[in-house]
Amino acid sequence: MRLRSAVTAILLLSAGSATLVAANHAPPPLAIRVVKSPSCGCCTAWVDYLKTKGFKVTVEHREEFTALKRANGVTAPLESCHTAFINGYVVEGHVPAELITRLIESTPAGVKGIAVPGMPVGSPGMEGGTPQRYTVYTFDAKGKATVFAER
Repeated sequence: MRLRSAVTAILLLSAGSATLVAANHAPPPLAIRVVKSPSCGCCTAWVDYLKTKGFKVTVEHREEFTALKRANGVTAPLESCHTAFINGYVVEGHVPAELITRLIESTPAGVKGIAVPGMPVGSPGMEGGTPQRYTVYTFDAKGKATVFAER
């Protein structure tokens, strides 16, 4: 009887340790750096949205960052109000969190970043009003865009 109790206790402790180890090895949140104007409310709303999706967000405020966009493959047709950087990718505009994650997980060859051009109503951070359909593009280092998703 004592042996059975001891074995049961060991199994319970082992199961508890496995759960504890699994909990301690949860992947860290994805860290993303967002460059935005200090006065842009929709950019702030997108940052808040990313935080609710589990991203660890740092914000850099700049009044002007067009040169930063161009240096990272964001052409004028792809441009939006903020630019972000995550895991070696550029994220331009109001890109949904699940598409950022999908891009990172799929690591498509030759892709520099992902973009939602403009500021379509209904995209994350642009809620309110009648939602618009919009296209999410991936792009290469020269700004050549390819459709990644439709929303």
